[in-house]
Amino acid sequence: MLAELLIGASFAIASYQDIKDRAVSDIVWVPALIGAAYAIYSAFPDADFALAKLGLIGGIALAFALIGMVGEADAIALAFVAADPSRLSPIVPLVAGAAVAAAHIGYELAKGDARGTKTIPMERFLKEQKWIPKAVVADGARHEVSSDVNVARDEVEAMGLPGAMVEAKYGVPEVAYLGAGYILFLAYLLATNASAFLSVH
Repeated sequence: MLAELLIGASFAIASYQDIKDRAVSDIVWVPALIGAAYAIYSAFPDADFALAKLGLIGGIALAFALIGMVGEADAIALAFVAADPSRLSPIVPLVAGAAVAAAHIGYELAKGDARGTKTIPMERFLKEQKWIPKAVVADGARHEVSSDVNVARDEVEAMGLPGAMVEAKYGVPEVAYLGAGYILFLAYLLATNASAFLSVH
């Protein structure tokens, strides 16, 4: 139970930061790191399954982050979902997170924010962290930015072009989806078999 609580605490804080700022500070993951280490330590000498799923999911997440398909915090969150000692992880938390994502993205589509690429004023882009830039349009010229989501925003901010327009797409709070899925998973474990859940070391 200790490992799950530590991982869950990190996810709760990270989810809040992701929704608010679309950025998660590295220090937030310290409890999850301790929880993951404790889960693997507690599983020895039968930690093969835990290490295999953490290595597989963590490796996939790292590869996606390195090629810029997901943010670094998204990759870290995905790895920590796999670090849970339960054999139902990461499948059940990911399914729960996907359900939360579908509901939220459906809402944003209905509002119009998540539909394709939008051209917004630079001032709005800088104020709202939810946008992933594709290009900057200034003085009739279009300047492409990196497709790597980890550096694209920094590139736009470094251009320093007040009055420019930014072509951007809506950036979903993936860490928050994963966090919600993980917390729902913990609630499910507690509701369905509290004694077994509470006995996990």
